Amino acid sequence: MKTLIKLFTLPVAALTLALGTGVASAQPVAQTPLSQPVQASGSVNPSRPSNCGALGDGAVQILQVNQDFAAVDIAVSGTSGLTLLIQGNNGFSECHTGGGGAINAPGLLNQGTYSFFIGNSNQTPTSYNLTISEN
Repeated sequence: MKTLIKLFTLPVAALTLALGTGVASAQPVAQTPLSQPVQASGSVNPSRPSNCGALGDGAVQILQVNQDFAAVDIAVSGTSGLTLLIQGNNGFSECHTGGGGAINAPGLLNQGTYSFFIGNSNQTPTSYNLTISEN
């Protein structure tokens, strides 16, 4: 029974975080350790102002870090003016910009749930390809 509860805890926590950030539906959830890179692509119509340019309506990816920390490489390519906002537990917020349409953001993420938002500093529709890999 303890195992069943554990299996349902992570998706519910991720959904709760997604709903708390204004996302109307569940977003893709990946969990570490990653057996292969997580990839997401699409387009957003940035309409929500933020300190990281105008963002789309919701997170394009959610990552649940299950160990104490994870060394990750985050790469985004897309339209000129591309921005990436990463929000996590305890007020963690990190903005990356890619004027030429590319962002590379290696780093360490502590245990917790992280939401990835795509936007554009020019407030124009933005196509993107997001890849998250673990070292």
